[in-house]
Amino acid sequence: MIDRRTALAGLAALTVTPAFARAGLSLRSVSVQGRQIDYLTRLAGSRPAPMLLCFGGGDASLGIAEYYDAVYTPSGLYRDHHVILPIGPRGDLFYRFDDSQARALIAALTAAEPITGRGLISGVSNGGRAAFRFAAAAPEAFRGFLTMPGALVDRGIPAAWRDYAILLAYGTEDPGWKAETNRAFTALEGRVGALERAALAGQGHVVGADYDIDPVYARLRGLEARLGR
Repeated sequence: MIDRRTALAGLAALTVTPAFARAGLSLRSVSVQGRQIDYLTRLAGSRPAPMLLCFGGGDASLGIAEYYDAVYTPSGLYRDHHVILPIGPRGDLFYRFDDSQARALIAALTAAEPITGRGLISGVSNGGRAAFRFAAAAPEAFRGFLTMPGALVDRGIPAAWRDYAILLAYGTEDPGWKAETNRAFTALEGRVGALERAALAGQGHVVGADYDIDPVYARLRGLEARLGR
């Protein structure tokens, strides 16, 4: 049986069915402060559940969001979370959203989907920056985040992160972003609930399509367990 990672790793195969539909995702949109923001979603079911908010790198285009879903979202963990993959609005990047814009997007998604409770964020590159940005803009909406990699975009560390689980991952073949990860780790150390770094062996800035990301999310789950969750 071909799983969703294998199916999406072959995105070059031509078909009349969009790749996101083949992966069990739905393409939807919300209005945020007068502009439309599209997103892909895979619901954990019909009942309210926390969201796993996932930010792709670069400009977070539809193709990048599809690759993120294929490679960077867990297949065996956090299945009780609604997966939400925002698609970047033209001419803007999510990590550049101010507090008002970030909070408005979170509110719009929460109103549109059966989202409840404090969720998690994951992101890579510019999406890793966005994870920091959105967790800082609306710390009450989340309980932790995972960057693969990411970088700090705000000077201050919110006091609410005192009970956050934060995992900072980076590819061993990505020295520039390893340095960014180390800077973020130093800034966060002793100021958040549970914090670790994770080296993705043999990976560059973008992990390969066959990379198993579940052990990384298992590290995040371990941090949550350390906090009694």
